[in-house]
Amino acid sequence: MFNKEYVFETKSTKLRRLLISGLLSFIFFSAVLISFVIYIPIYGRNQKDVTDKGLYQHSPDAIAVYTGDKGRIAYALDLLKHNPSAKLFISGVYATNSFQTLLNKNEMTLAEDLEGVQVDLDYESRDTFENVKETVQFLKQNPELKKILIISSDYHILRIKMIFSHYIEDTDKEFYFDSTITKFNNWKNVKKLLWESLKIIRSFVLLDILGIEP
Repeated sequence: MFNKEYVFETKSTKLRRLLISGLLSFIFFSAVLISFVIYIPIYGRNQKDVTDKGLYQHSPDAIAVYTGDKGRIAYALDLLKHNPSAKLFISGVYATNSFQTLLNKNEMTLAEDLEGVQVDLDYESRDTFENVKETVQFLKQNPELKKILIISSDYHILRIKMIFSHYIEDTDKEFYFDSTITKFNNWKNVKKLLWESLKIIRSFVLLDILGIEP
């Protein structure tokens, strides 16, 4: 037993070891988190490419746009001009708004190429889970709609698709996703992205781990 060597840590070396381990762990998890945050808008923009290749050769049957950030409705209306046969579904509209007031707020007029379009407004939704639920309900009421285009911000698409995967199963419908492009050159938009990353994690925990539908 006297042939074995025993190494005893002093308090200072143990503290140093713990500090180094903690620092390395912090750096690792920070790198993972930063990579995840950066990936969120990249994923949304990749979906634009998928949609460009797979959908825009044909007109979508419905365009669903979720309110919540600037540019979304204007972008959806611009797409609608090029796809006038598509039904427009706007989810998350304030109770005081009408289609005309939404046009006014986006500095748009009801041009000739938008006359006669079919528009449904959802006044019930207050978050993304409700946006998706109301969209699913809208599609159940309109079973003839097969090609569905979802419009939001690029940083929002990943969470929308995650939630959709839990509400749409064994369907004959085709879903495509397009988005407005966000510039993350100011703190306001960076905060949106950071907050969205937390919402994605929360949605994953609720849906995939706990099996809870909010």
